[in-house]
Amino acid sequence: MTISQPSQPERAFKYFDLYGSMRSHKVMLEDMVRMEAYHSAIFKNKSEMIADKVVLDVGTGTGVLAVWAAKAGAKRVYAVDASNAAELAKRLVRVSNLSDIVTVLHSKVEDIEIPEPVDVIVSEWMGSLLLKESMFDSVAYARDKWLKPGGLMLPSHATILLGLYAPTSDQDHTHFIRAKFAKEMAQWNETVTNLQRLDVDYSSFTSELEQDLSDHFFQNAIRVNYLSPDNLASDPQRVLEFDCATVDPTALFQFSKDFQFTVSKHAEIKGFLGWFTTDFPNGVVLNTGPGNTYNHWGQQLYPLKQSFKVAPGEKVVGTVTVHRHHEESRLNVVEFKYQVGLGAQQTASFNMGTVEHMHKGSKSVLFSHDL
Repeated sequence: MTISQPSQPERAFKYFDLYGSMRSHKVMLEDMVRMEAYHSAIFKNKSEMIADKVVLDVGTGTGVLAVWAAKAGAKRVYAVDASNAAELAKRLVRVSNLSDIVTVLHSKVEDIEIPEPVDVIVSEWMGSLLLKESMFDSVAYARDKWLKPGGLMLPSHATILLGLYAPTSDQDHTHFIRAKFAKEMAQWNETVTNLQRLDVDYSSFTSELEQDLSDHFFQNAIRVNYLSPDNLASDPQRVLEFDCATVDPTALFQFSKDFQFTVSKHAEIKGFLGWFTTDFPNGVVLNTGPGNTYNHWGQQLYPLKQSFKVAPGEKVVGTVTVHRHHEESRLNVVEFKYQVGLGAQQTASFNMGTVEHMHKGSKSVLFSHDL
């Protein structure tokens, strides 16, 4: 069997440093959608799935999944984390009186050795729009090296979904970045006037600044929460699905998927909306999609510079492409090519990088700039 290797070495972007403190993990631990889904995934049918099994927790963080696996009856648990959170995990294991069952390893999973194959791999590896942070590479490496034939992956399947975002009459989740862009340009125009009074003319720089600001506000996703189904102008479409036990991780480095949305109502489309679900072998589903419940991933709203109006029955067709950033493999680029009816094709590209605009109600300590 070929063992999947991580795609690129760590670069200047210090990924593991981001997860070394309780500040990072607080955001994830207070996400009850996340926590309840994993708790149910481990404890529901635990006698068949976990009891007397050897479990590997990849990216254990503070160790909560490893502790739950031990409490669900696992024979042995290996909990691996490359960040300083491994020390937090050791503390949780110790205060839970589970040191005889759980072994915490402070290392990249690619660098460790464990003395036996495992029956179950559990990991919370998902990032924004599922694939940001590229942590599944390490999960797949562990799978190919240590998981027994027929062993369980938690989660077992993953899906990315895409929809057309239409604001409701009382709230437009793209308004705050449009307002911020307009405010920045107004401030600049005032600055140009003030500097002209001081005998220096910066007016020739206006178009360059306008492009820079436009890229900042309209080429980075907005993380949103608490959307309702009314914010979708059509049924969502699945643009990626895979089985965590069999997928080749290199297939996730770049993918493209055609889409065709049939509009269900009169609406003004202000962007595309993306989210993910993960499924577990016992039927538990973690759904990060629109709804009245908070999750720390939220949904990714990709704001369009130019909105467009649609009517029931109209088609919005195109292709979405997701690929890794050429300079940093843990970050992504998302590109939409789309057209409305017989109109001209449009292109919108977004960095899933170190900037992520946060709408009110969304939380993150990673990769984000609050507005």
